[in-house]
Amino acid sequence: MSKTEPVAVVTGAARGIGAATARLFNQNGYRVALVDILPEVNELAAELSASGPECLGLVCDVSDESAVKSAVTQTLAAFGTIDVLVNNAGVVLVAAVEDINYERFKQVFNINVGGTFLFCKYVLPVLKAKREGAIVNMASVSAHVGQIDHSTYGATKGAIMAFSRALAWEVANDNIRVNSISPGSVDTPMLRGDIEIESGKTGLPFEQVKTLREAEQAFKRWADPMEIAEVIYFLASSKASFMTGVDVLVDCGWVAK
Repeated sequence: MSKTEPVAVVTGAARGIGAATARLFNQNGYRVALVDILPEVNELAAELSASGPECLGLVCDVSDESAVKSAVTQTLAAFGTIDVLVNNAGVVLVAAVEDINYERFKQVFNINVGGTFLFCKYVLPVLKAKREGAIVNMASVSAHVGQIDHSTYGATKGAIMAFSRALAWEVANDNIRVNSISPGSVDTPMLRGDIEIESGKTGLPFEQVKTLREAEQAFKRWADPMEIAEVIYFLASSKASFMTGVDVLVDCGWVAK
């Protein structure tokens, strides 16, 4: 890490896990470039800057190569370096295979997998020049277990796991660590959207479906986004200095069942 305030880039940072991650890094002395397609990311960046090290909000479509390249350029112009990259941006698709339009299928891959690839592509030269750094990519429990109507989403997360493992070896000689994290059920707008879809299909009230899904967890609750952010922060820190090419399950026992 640099001797001045280190710099983290967090994608999908406007809300949910990404917002919690950006907040945690900032609370621990990082300058953070918060990237999201939602303009609310600017408000969060301003809020964090008011109480901690400087933050930068960047409205960016992670599936757009020119936008990603510009976001990295703007981060370097503002902060001079990058130490950590957290590829958290993603979308979910809940539908049966035969009901998925191919354009939508490609869009989900372009955002989830393509966005991860593009940010790695443009941040890696900075990390290689420093000969240090950490990348944490967002996979999912959906990469480990079969879920009805989640075939496309699960496939993107499995791809991110495989990409992360290969990249870890590709950049090991540059002293760069690459890991992924697979959360289970986390109380985010994305998961709540899933529950709304299920509620619509079953005719059950939202809260009833939510209670049923919470009961499937070993601790009978969903994770708070900050619980996932803590693991991301650990993976990016020197405390995980001997960890690379690993996928860390934070799934409340889902895969263990």
